[in-house]
Amino acid sequence: MIKRKSKISNFAERVVGQSMFKILGKAKDLEIKGKDLIHFEIGDSHLEMPTEVKKSAMKALYNGRTHYGDSRGEHILRVAIQKAVKEDFKFTPSLSQVVVTSGANPLIYYVMAVLVNPGEEVILTDPAFVTYNAVLDMLKIKGVHVPVTHKNNFNFSPKEIEKRITKKTRLIVINSPSNPTGAVYSESDIRKIYALAKKYNLYILSDEIYASMVYEGKHFSAGVMDKCKERVIMTNGFSKPFAMTGWRVGYAIGPEEIIEKIALLSQTIVSCVPPFLQDACVIALSQRHEFSKRYFKEYKKLREIACRELGKVKQFEFSKPKGAFYLMIDVSRTGMDGDKFTKYAMERHGVVVCPGSGFGSGGKKYIRICYAASEKKLIDGCRRLKRAAERATKK
Repeated sequence: MIKRKSKISNFAERVVGQSMFKILGKAKDLEIKGKDLIHFEIGDSHLEMPTEVKKSAMKALYNGRTHYGDSRGEHILRVAIQKAVKEDFKFTPSLSQVVVTSGANPLIYYVMAVLVNPGEEVILTDPAFVTYNAVLDMLKIKGVHVPVTHKNNFNFSPKEIEKRITKKTRLIVINSPSNPTGAVYSESDIRKIYALAKKYNLYILSDEIYASMVYEGKHFSAGVMDKCKERVIMTNGFSKPFAMTGWRVGYAIGPEEIIEKIALLSQTIVSCVPPFLQDACVIALSQRHEFSKRYFKEYKKLREIACRELGKVKQFEFSKPKGAFYLMIDVSRTGMDGDKFTKYAMERHGVVVCPGSGFGSGGKKYIRICYAASEKKLIDGCRRLKRAAERATKK
């Protein structure tokens, strides 16, 4: 018998998953034992998806839209995406520039796998959304990080980006509004980042899943710079804008040859996105401004409540987020790092948060909360966090 060092592949050894789901699993175990917990760890809304979208999905189900579909995305949805881009960004991508996938999250893997070779480099923030770093490790790509903190509103500086560009750099990741920080990058900075990409012949992954949640200023997309024809790949989806996280429908717009390969990757892994879901997503897009107003008003109110309540905690430091529905909090004044405070807050005070270390080494002193909860739960959870911080300091 041939002896092997491991039962699994080297690739599988590099798969680490997402930290927030690990915390959720631990929380569920505690709840089974009777522990009362308030959840702030997962980026999911307490709000329901639009009723109109539900009805459309049911109609499509009963009309037999349950078989294989076009692996690039159903024509009707790709046309709706094309129309939405024209209305919102003032350019019209060709249908060959549009692909629909099983959520926006897999697009991070697809884009990096299509554009970057093992050993090459991708520039991104630290902290950054967990999937970016996880995919970089899986694909043996070097992540080159630009440290950002609450003291500079987690700003992604073009000057700091340029300092890190080398002959091996292939891609810059822009996530605005940002998960986990809530940062929104200015039009000026995004234009400068695009200029760097053009100067050094790089690609840009512009992750815009929270584009409808900008509370201060306006959302600006790098995609308008080249109409997604040369170097920008815009990604978005239906999970966050429409409270449809369980549906797993996302899309990308980019240069045709890149989109073609992304579509083939998606085809190879998942075959296609269920057609009945895509039919309903057309309704979501066609009424997106009406729907987003409903959610925007609620999230903005909850942001104010979270900042008000947590601003009373002298052990916490944070900057007010300009977008998304997250708050990144420096807990180092409690005498704990983010990991220890997360464990302490959950086990002793019944509130579940996400440790910042899952978003990179720059997040170790932070916790992230998702404030898209009911007003009652948000206030209760913030007060539990206050007690946890005060008692942790006395330990």
